Amino acid sequence: MIESFLPSSSRRFFSGPRAWMLPVLGSGLVAWAMPAHAQVTADAYFPTGNYGYDQNLGVTVLTRARPEYEQGGVQLGGFTVNPELDQSIFDNTNVNGTAGSNTGSWGTDTRGSITGQSDWERNSLQATVGFDHSSFFQLPVDNFTNWNVGIGGGYTIAGGQLRATYSHSVYYQLGTQIGAASSEQPTEDITDSGEISYDFNFGRLTVTPSIDFSVYRSGDITNNGVKSSQSYLDRDVIAGGVVTRYALTGGTGLLLVARGSGSNYYNQTAGQIDNNSTSGMVLAGFDYQPASVWRYSFLVGVEHTTFAAAQYGSETVPVIAGQVVWSPDPVLTVVGNLSRSVQDTDVEGSNGYIQNQARIVGDYELKRNVLLEGRLSVQNIAYFQSGTQTSESIGGGVTWLLNRTMQLSLNDDFTNQNAPSSAVTPGNTATTEQVSGAYTQNVLMLTLRFAL
Repeated sequence: MIESFLPSSSRRFFSGPRAWMLPVLGSGLVAWAMPAHAQVTADAYFPTGNYGYDQNLGVTVLTRARPEYEQGGVQLGGFTVNPELDQSIFDNTNVNGTAGSNTGSWGTDTRGSITGQSDWERNSLQATVGFDHSSFFQLPVDNFTNWNVGIGGGYTIAGGQLRATYSHSVYYQLGTQIGAASSEQPTEDITDSGEISYDFNFGRLTVTPSIDFSVYRSGDITNNGVKSSQSYLDRDVIAGGVVTRYALTGGTGLLLVARGSGSNYYNQTAGQIDNNSTSGMVLAGFDYQPASVWRYSFLVGVEHTTFAAAQYGSETVPVIAGQVVWSPDPVLTVVGNLSRSVQDTDVEGSNGYIQNQARIVGDYELKRNVLLEGRLSVQNIAYFQSGTQTSESIGGGVTWLLNRTMQLSLNDDFTNQNAPSSAVTPGNTATTEQVSGAYTQNVLMLTLRFAL
């Protein structure tokens, strides 16, 4: 399957507070790099918003400059270092998305990171290290610790930037993830990923070829107290492509993406259907910022995947990603996102699925240092063989910017997921492995953040 141009965000067991003015490490390097499925998102190719003051064009509630609350970091020679530490207490009513009693727990989450970025004029170097430890008071067997390290940099050659990044992530996935295998305990997964790209600048035209790789290793799932290996999902993915951008006047840009990849599942068990595949994708779109309160970003294209197994054949899927931003005044921003993409399989006997997502987020600046947020999202997946599943979530929160180094946030999120329409994994009726089923979950979380 086609991998995302940028690493995807962390798959958390809760919808945590949106970070305000997080430091940007550069293209392709994030603090928590997770499995980048064939996710097509508008913000992976278009900038998410302009930073500035008040009603400057493109400035939103979350990108608005607030100098009195900004973390300047620590200057060490030619580098700026940004340490952060979050301490949370939460109530999760259904930790693993399982039925029955004793499925919820109070707990704590401690998350920290240190990022460093060079202040050089021409070239750049970035690095990050982070951890995330979750403890469940009533379910201590579910305690886990994620950690991540990454490094990236850019070197200026003939007016263009040659960039290279690498990250290593160890992370745990709970059984609530739609489309993933059901598990009574967190599943440890490991990902290594890297990318090399170069920007050819021709005035308004920028052409960026890139090549990247990812190595995915999957841990054990637990059902009825018995652990089962998912090493058959271990795979290497190598991908390459070209992104062409053309800047028009008035803040508008055109974009064309051509990309191909190959997935090699190197630990498949005897008798299992071969999941190896090759894919190609073409996308075209635009980013339109008129002199008004609206902004539009859209990508439309098609992805074709050919599977090694004759039983799977090939799939041609229309893909789309769109974002609309509405900022009627300096204190209110509403963002709507819509996507349709192809995802790699996370369960035995399936060659993947189509994922449709819609999300609306509203941010309101109640006071200069008090930010409110409401969010609503829907996910629907359709397996290539058979079966569908839907998950809806609604939530909201408030963030108090206390001073330059501290902020306090309270968030509440409710999720409802239905059972898959197929009782067993699509495409392989011999297996008893189940995808995550029907559940409801509410997570209430209070977080105190420290940052320099």
